[in-house]
Amino acid sequence: MKHGKDKIIGIVGGMGPQAGVALLESITRFTEAATDQEHLPAILMSFPGWITDRTAFLEGHVNSNPAYTIAGIIKKLESAGAEVIGIACNTSHAPRIYNVVMDELQNSGSKARLVNMPYETCKHIKDNYPQASRVGVMCTNGTYRSGIYRDLLRNMGFEAVIPDQSFQNDVIHRMVYDPEFGIKSNTGGITKQVRSLMREALAFFEESDTDALILGCTEFSLIPSGSDEASAGEANMIIADSTEILAKSLIREARATVPMASDVLEYSCFKL
Repeated sequence: MKHGKDKIIGIVGGMGPQAGVALLESITRFTEAATDQEHLPAILMSFPGWITDRTAFLEGHVNSNPAYTIAGIIKKLESAGAEVIGIACNTSHAPRIYNVVMDELQNSGSKARLVNMPYETCKHIKDNYPQASRVGVMCTNGTYRSGIYRDLLRNMGFEAVIPDQSFQNDVIHRMVYDPEFGIKSNTGGITKQVRSLMREALAFFEESDTDALILGCTEFSLIPSGSDEASAGEANMIIADSTEILAKSLIREARATVPMASDVLEYSCFKL
């Protein structure tokens, strides 16, 4: 239903390009609306060529911190009227990037509310699945090295299930970044090699007695949920899709009629 004080949602896209579109699609899909006019206003800005690869920066392959461009896009979104903003990229929430984004916004006097994807994803599991204790994370090498999900999960009382560096690099990260068949290099669809690696990854987490599994890279959200690879093991594992959870969080904040409680607002200036 439409609310008179709905806030405009802003999306920082381009990381990769399909991820921002997927977040906008999820917002539309999860919004309660019976007519076009009851949907939330949203602005997607996707400037992939402007933003340095997040993992390349975190691994030291490039010196340019993508935080400055991300903060600049957030300012553009705010100038266009966005009040609640989400970044459609988990790796950009690594402290070396996200903390600089927050500093840039604070220094510029930004009033936008930035919704933190990893925080919301972990909190979603804590709030909705009290039976879960062991939570696995599938993410890029940049997110993996930053420890953002590991630290959040531990702070919330979970045991983080994290693969060793070899499995992380050769199976999980490869699904996203392989130059021949990875998700980023094949915008036309999910390749059979990615599907095979996804089955291998899900098997690893199942065998590790994982209660819930976080899809901690927005590229993984592009794998159809009805496919064998994405749904395998769902009877045994809760699948927490960070894109869908961020979408629901943005809807919640766009339709909030009162400010967030202080204990929830903490994450908007969240630093590790």
